[in-house]
Amino acid sequence: MRMIVGDLIVDRDEYLVYYKGNEFLLPRKEFELLYLLSTSPKKVFTREEIFRNIWHKEITPFKGRTIDVHIRKLRSKISKNLIITIKGIGYRMAK
Repeated sequence: MRMIVGDLIVDRDEYLVYYKGNEFLLPRKEFELLYLLSTSPKKVFTREEIFRNIWHKEITPFKGRTIDVHIRKLRSKISKNLIITIKGIGYRMAK
């Protein structure tokens, strides 16, 4: 299944990400995080929702930083403008 959000294509079948014609092979958690966000690009996902969907556990304050690290890695690998931080709430895809 492919999710397309603007210039971003997240291909779950190939487990690849394409952005502006460039191909990215991401580690599993980064891919799953990007795929989750792309399923509902306008939705703001809370850290709790992200953690439950990706790690299948309840979040603790320490583990909340894990999400921030993965978001930072995605921004540095693909584009810093790809994911928007909604301060105090969570993350969503840029429009």
